[in-house]
Amino acid sequence: MRRTLRTLEDSRHLLEVATGHRSAERYLEGATLLNVYSGELYPAGVAIARGRIAYVGPSRAMVGPETDILRLHGKTLVPGYIDPHTHISGIATPVEFAREILRTGTTSVVADTLHFVQQTPPGLIPEALETLAGLPVRIYWSLRLEAASALADETMFGIDRLAPLLELEAVRTAGEVTRWPALFRGDDTLLRKIACALDAGRRIEGHAPGASYDRLVALAAAGWSADHEAITANEVLSRLRAGVYTMLRHSSLRPDLTALAPAVTSERAMSARLMLATDGPEPVTIVDQGHMNHAIRQAIAAGIPPVLAYQMATLTPATYFSLDEEIGGIGAGRRADIAVLTDVRDPTPELVLAAGAVAAKDGRTVATFPAVDWSRFFPPRFRPTWAPEPSWFDTRAADLAGNRDGAATVSFPVMHLENSVITRRRDLTVPISRGVLAWPPDVVRVALVDPEGRWITNGALSNFVGRLGGLASSFNVIAHLTVLGQRPEDMALAAGRLLELGGGIVAVEDGEVVLELPLPIGGVMTAGTLPALAERLRAVYAFLRARGYPHADPHYTLLFLPNDSLPDIRVTYHGVRDVRRNKTLVPRRDLDREGRANDRAAP
Repeated sequence: MRRTLRTLEDSRHLLEVATGHRSAERYLEGATLLNVYSGELYPAGVAIARGRIAYVGPSRAMVGPETDILRLHGKTLVPGYIDPHTHISGIATPVEFAREILRTGTTSVVADTLHFVQQTPPGLIPEALETLAGLPVRIYWSLRLEAASALADETMFGIDRLAPLLELEAVRTAGEVTRWPALFRGDDTLLRKIACALDAGRRIEGHAPGASYDRLVALAAAGWSADHEAITANEVLSRLRAGVYTMLRHSSLRPDLTALAPAVTSERAMSARLMLATDGPEPVTIVDQGHMNHAIRQAIAAGIPPVLAYQMATLTPATYFSLDEEIGGIGAGRRADIAVLTDVRDPTPELVLAAGAVAAKDGRTVATFPAVDWSRFFPPRFRPTWAPEPSWFDTRAADLAGNRDGAATVSFPVMHLENSVITRRRDLTVPISRGVLAWPPDVVRVALVDPEGRWITNGALSNFVGRLGGLASSFNVIAHLTVLGQRPEDMALAAGRLLELGGGIVAVEDGEVVLELPLPIGGVMTAGTLPALAERLRAVYAFLRARGYPHADPHYTLLFLPNDSLPDIRVTYHGVRDVRRNKTLVPRRDLDREGRANDRAAP
């Protein structure tokens, strides 16, 4: 694995500029430098050549007649921000995600590969990852080792497929390992994948919400490098004590920095094992509040000293990923990724340089981004080759364990939505009418359906909305079809319309489509700028809130319904699952080739 992207010719050229024997291409003059290496603020000029920093200091010996001088008196220079843990394949494409965050000062991210590994043809994955790594925003990758929820076929996550990807320069880490209970129990397949990643010199990203200190120590012993799931100051401390790098998350789903900041004492800061991360905020939040600039702003507001807040968003993640010779600071030899601020306490830049070029100015991205043929990397996933039927969305009493012939009621494990993403088991006595369950008004049917119509899992969800005809969505962690509603006819129509669109979010009421957001790229993305898509998402959120959605973020409810790494009851390929106890409560139903539910439930 190469440790730097700097060539011999780069080094020769930069040396000549630094010693005044060659003119710089650009010189930043008159600003105050935030030096993340020394923790100081002081006046300094910055000379740039070949997209890199050649010199930092008081000299102007490298300023020649052809040097472009940016006079920045009264401004502060900080390194371009690095997000060490994010997700970029959702609603907007990675290109449009990168274009939007660049204007906020983020110049590098380490992003999840989940949908690429799951959907991109194996021979094209390296091309996809390396193409995106060459954007004005540097995209490095965290390679997923397993699906986010059980799949019928998980060969795409086999070690034979993953091992070559771990050798790519742009792949810096493996994970996030969401199946941490399996790892804790000694799952041999996961241990082998982690060993393969470690052998390739990669870090291992964890995901262990609620894990005790002893379990964190065990996960660290198994190879765990970092975790972003602390939600209290004590959980930050537990991760540090276990030797685990700790990312303090602040996102639209988990705006946690106020609670986490008290853990950042001067002694703990000296460990250089604390970072800021966004964990993939949804588009509306990025448009309204920003990206890493918002996390830095919240960190400072929560009492973290400004210089330390910037170090946690630049130098520390760069060092963690063995990229500190490339990014993370305004230092000689590094890539010239620089944010120009009016005030060190306001991390939103007025000017952003990416590889030495002006990439964003006055809140607007001006850098050029390449066009990407997404159809090559994400072949059609949802097609109208089968027709969902209303009867699929009824829960049959005969499929339920313990149901007695002729019984008037049955106990059913309902998924109670505790907040935007957490579901808790709520056993509900439900009447049986003509062999199917007659749900009360405060419960909606929820189904997870295979993209090709081969199987279905039927469940129920409470505390979601008060009324809903039918809503179908392919926007979730496994890009399957989730269908919710109270009218099976509307649910079937919504699912059918989604197939016609090639994926997306569709709502139907009284037999009429009332809302749709096409997502034809893998069922999870579409073309268009991120701000434009944010406006369309506002309409989806408003639709659900008007029907009684009581939580903070509908985006993540749709995204995580089938996620089997979150507590504690989920719809999955295996059926309705108690994920804490690793137990199937209601099995899925397999469907025949004509798309009709078989009489026999799947084992």
